Amino acid sequence: MNASERLKIFVENIDTYIESKNYIGPKFNNDFKIAEDLDLATIITLSQDDCFNYAYMLYQYADDIALELTRNKAVLQWCETSLNEMVSVELINMPQIAKHEMKFAAILKENDLAKKLNEWKAVATSRIDFLQVKEYNVRRKADCLIEKGKRK
Repeated sequence: MNASERLKIFVENIDTYIESKNYIGPKFNNDFKIAEDLDLATIITLSQDDCFNYAYMLYQYADDIALELTRNKAVLQWCETSLNEMVSVELINMPQIAKHEMKFAAILKENDLAKKLNEWKAVATSRIDFLQVKEYNVRRKADCLIEKGKRK
């Protein structure tokens, strides 16, 4: 079994666990985007119920983002573990005088699988960075709507 098949099975097992425990929240729907994209003129006219309803939708959206964030963190961890195992085996064959970073770069240059794992790791890291910011911003918007609703 190659690395991409092992990663696919790993992610499927995580999804199976999440589904079996009923931890999956609502899937993304267009109402989430409507709530996220409210302009100031519309927000000013919202009733208390509207504020709370839109905030609830945004919290659901944030939960959906958090689930995707967690999946990507699992992929990142899997890539790091697999890469570390591979590198540890390859390091034995390298001269002692080279720095670890240089050894690592040499392994990535020579080993296609290690290079692929490192690429997957970089993609997962980029997604995690984006999703963390997105989740934070969506939750802040929901918090603002809750506060606005309390003042009505």
